[in-house]
Amino acid sequence: MEGITDKSPLGNRILHLANGEGISDFYVTPWEQLTYRKNGELLFDSFVYTPERELDMKPGYEDYAMMIGQTRFRVSRMMTRGRLRWVMRVLPTKIPKPEDIMVPPAAIKAFLEAKNGLFLVCGATGSGKSTTIASLLSARIARKREHVLTFEDPIEYILPTDLASLVSQREIGSDEEDFASSLRAALRQAPDVIVIGEIRDGETAEIALQAAETGHVVVATLHTSTAAQTVQRYLKLVPSERMENAMYSFADSMRMILCQRLLLDGLKGKRFPIHEVLLSYDSVSGMIRRGDFKKLDHELETGITKGMQNFDYSLKQREFEGWRPSVKRPTGFTEHEVQEFLRHCPVIEESELRPSGSLSQRSPAQAGTTSGPAIPNFNQSPAGMPGATAFNQAQLQAQHQAQLQAQHQAQLQAQHQAQLQAQHQAQLQAQRQAHQGVPPHLPFAPPPANTSVPAAPPQTFVPPAIPPVPQWQEFQNPPTR
Repeated sequence: MEGITDKSPLGNRILHLANGEGISDFYVTPWEQLTYRKNGELLFDSFVYTPERELDMKPGYEDYAMMIGQTRFRVSRMMTRGRLRWVMRVLPTKIPKPEDIMVPPAAIKAFLEAKNGLFLVCGATGSGKSTTIASLLSARIARKREHVLTFEDPIEYILPTDLASLVSQREIGSDEEDFASSLRAALRQAPDVIVIGEIRDGETAEIALQAAETGHVVVATLHTSTAAQTVQRYLKLVPSERMENAMYSFADSMRMILCQRLLLDGLKGKRFPIHEVLLSYDSVSGMIRRGDFKKLDHELETGITKGMQNFDYSLKQREFEGWRPSVKRPTGFTEHEVQEFLRHCPVIEESELRPSGSLSQRSPAQAGTTSGPAIPNFNQSPAGMPGATAFNQAQLQAQHQAQLQAQHQAQLQAQHQAQLQAQHQAQLQAQRQAHQGVPPHLPFAPPPANTSVPAAPPQTFVPPAIPPVPQWQEFQNPPTR
């Protein structure tokens, strides 16, 4: 991405899109349409990136940060089938306040008051872990006089240097070689707060525990989804022969585990976070020492008065504040549910993605000699798209499915009627055997005057209940771009 500035066509287009609401990532591939994410959804732009010079086709990957104009990006370069592709994450230049990004107050208080210990911020890729850490650090260095030492790959947020604290931000690759060796050296550099971009191996995990035990505040991230999973994942990084000691060290050093997720509010067109907070109490430390990790979920439910919370409680708080998540209803995997899912989710045709003859299908030489075809509006109504025949196909499939259900119901009715007739014939045969001397041509034997014969079962047929076909609101319309 060398030579990309705010005045170049690619840089100008990226900056224009990055100013929109909910834009997080860009996917740049030479001679293909620019792709980006908005509120987590993948979209295609009409711009096609045409390199102005020969590219260095170096295999492997590379992570770094770059500036385009006044906007900072975290870039990851990779190779895919002999072609280069860059994934660019937009980094806001202004660090938000913790309360602006809805960080739980208990988590803010625990971090600002801490004098030592391990703080883990966890979540999936793109859930806002880096933003949360930068927000908490910014709030701490504005209130304390400390030496803050960060190790990142690459540096994402530039912390303010005009405050009372001393900030040393170091980037892996340019300032340091790796996390483990730099952490060992950090213990001799008189830090108060140590920030680790990501714990990737057991050596880094053990050094982080050692630093937390020796009086430092250590902040790190993990790609886990829940607090209980975080504890298990962290301890699994440590070799088995030192597992027992690591469990005791973790139980004594852990101060907070903050897990977060981003949900989309379809009405507001924005995403909002929900959190799970596990704090260091005697009951929590005892569970970790004993290895009762499954009981941590119950502790989160009962520890609300202590400042802890789970995702369900956090979601109720957000709903009380007016947020409404657009959550898809979960389904099972029975044959009927899978068929219904596929019927309501038609395959996106290639013609719906890119028009025929687009630059993505041409050679680099051809792409450089044309201004490019007109790209359709991927946000228009489905009826006006080239793939409108997919709706007709879905209707035909629905009619065919209804016919199959009708045939199945008729078969069940016939089987039930045959069972009733067989039962009735068996009853008649039993009556004939009970009353001897009755001619075989009689339909049934008349009972004696002092006996009663149970009435024959009714011949009316009651069809069995067929489970209704679930109506999935999210698949009434196929996905559009």
